[in-house]
Amino acid sequence: VHVAQNLGAGRRSTAELFAAASLALVVVFAAVISAAMALGAPALVRAYRLAPGVASGATSFLVIYGGLSIFTAINIVQASILRSFGHARDPMVVNAASLGLAVAGNALCLFGPEDFPVRGVAGVAWSTVLSQLAACLASAWALRRRGIHLPLRGLREVPARVYRAILAVGVPTAGEYVSYNLSQGAILAMLSTMGTDALAAYGIAMAVLRYVFIPGVSIGAAAQLRVGYLVGAGKHDDAARRVLVYFAWGFGISAVLAGAVYLARAPLIAIFTGDPAVAGLVAAVLLVAVVHEPGRDFNTIIIPALKGAGDVRFPVYAGLVSMWGISVAGAWFLGLRMGLGITGVWLAMAADEWLRGLAMVWRWRSGVWRRFKLLTPEEELGAVAEDLDAIIEYALLAGFGCPALIANAATH
Repeated sequence: VHVAQNLGAGRRSTAELFAAASLALVVVFAAVISAAMALGAPALVRAYRLAPGVASGATSFLVIYGGLSIFTAINIVQASILRSFGHARDPMVVNAASLGLAVAGNALCLFGPEDFPVRGVAGVAWSTVLSQLAACLASAWALRRRGIHLPLRGLREVPARVYRAILAVGVPTAGEYVSYNLSQGAILAMLSTMGTDALAAYGIAMAVLRYVFIPGVSIGAAAQLRVGYLVGAGKHDDAARRVLVYFAWGFGISAVLAGAVYLARAPLIAIFTGDPAVAGLVAAVLLVAVVHEPGRDFNTIIIPALKGAGDVRFPVYAGLVSMWGISVAGAWFLGLRMGLGITGVWLAMAADEWLRGLAMVWRWRSGVWRRFKLLTPEEELGAVAEDLDAIIEYALLAGFGCPALIANAATH
């Protein structure tokens, strides 16, 4: 958001400074969270009451992939920087190549020769981590090739207010994502009490519906950047009009795709399972998805637009109330208490998306977001603040397997 607004205001060097500072912060936080994931994987898996064999594989995957997820975090922030500077094709190519490497590595680990060095779930985790590492290196090369200068060694000249400004947007946004993932984890825990058929249906439905909601997510990401540029340039009326157009396109695409998926449900479900019980549950979910998926676009498009304008807190607070008060509580009431199972769970999630989404549309149309602007006066960016080079160096080392250095990074 800071990068986009500064670019919209014609302040490229300031945008590069914010991008570099963001990368430094992400590295530090990701190193700490990766270590926590590796250490907490056994306790997390136990919460889902999985069969011993499944639990063992899940723990192994989380320790390896979760413990080295710092590479995924770095890849995400580098891709965001590239998109913010108008180079959206580079992250697409890098991620497509990374996915190809992951799929090929996973296939070797699962179906390759018996003497392959690492097989099974552990092999899948390692091949996925290596694909993300390759993506990090490719994205770093793309940043250099595009002439985007990230003054990492000059971070000692960045005033503390820059980091505070980034955290003022990043912390609430991260809190929203954490809350969403925790709420989904709570719902998944409920599903685990409904039996393996419900869990299998959940996995199949998500695998199919991912292709329905990806367009909305992509449009939302573009909307956030575009709104940031326009707000930075002072073109609020243009931003207000464009976002509604973006939403109309996203809503229409999702409605068409969700309807098409439901009509083609039989052959699609047959790809994943031949069990009639599981197939019936998936079919019921896909019917609810005809309503659920277009409603999701309220939040995947309007919320990023609000954040692009600098209106960060309202979506977070509304999301916390809706995710837990409607989605999770509704899943418990409809799915467990009323006995509707996974269909009830999906109905609750649909209600969350629509009610929260309508609140976001009201917020956008109210124009409150016009009062927000994240640009920091350029004259305030020349001050000298504390030296953060050590944090970057320590955190990078921590990401390559030196957890002991995380404490030093936190101390600095």
